[in-house]
Amino acid sequence: MRRFLSTVIAVVTLCAALSGCGWVRAGNRSPNKPTAFVLRGYASVAGAPAGQPGAACEVPASGIGPNAPVHVADPPGHALATGTLRDGVLATDGTGYRCNFAFEIYGVPGGHTTYEISVNDRPPVSFPAEELRQDKPAVIPIP
Repeated sequence: MRRFLSTVIAVVTLCAALSGCGWVRAGNRSPNKPTAFVLRGYASVAGAPAGQPGAACEVPASGIGPNAPVHVADPPGHALATGTLRDGVLATDGTGYRCNFAFEIYGVPGGHTTYEISVNDRPPVSFPAEELRQDKPAVIPIP
């Protein structure tokens, strides 16, 4: 009986140790790491009224503003992810004022070399995937 109890304890200890290492039930998990990433950027709208950079702003004539939809697609145009613009922040580029509307889209699927990003119904702008995955912002200029 003592020998049996020692064997049971050894087996339970071994199972606990292996499960802590991830070996038990590891066959049920994908060997691939997730490829999705967070896409950050902003729509930069020209024609904002002069003011203090960093202040809130709007450019109603542009049709671009808070909560406007942002669409992410692959080069053939298949939808991959969506998001919305945040409130505008005034910026200057040295020649005039712009209103920048930031966006952040979680779970953008990987596996593409470029991404097409559009705001509202504007034409899409192409960005290299490598830069976006390195957290370089996608800046969409809107005249």
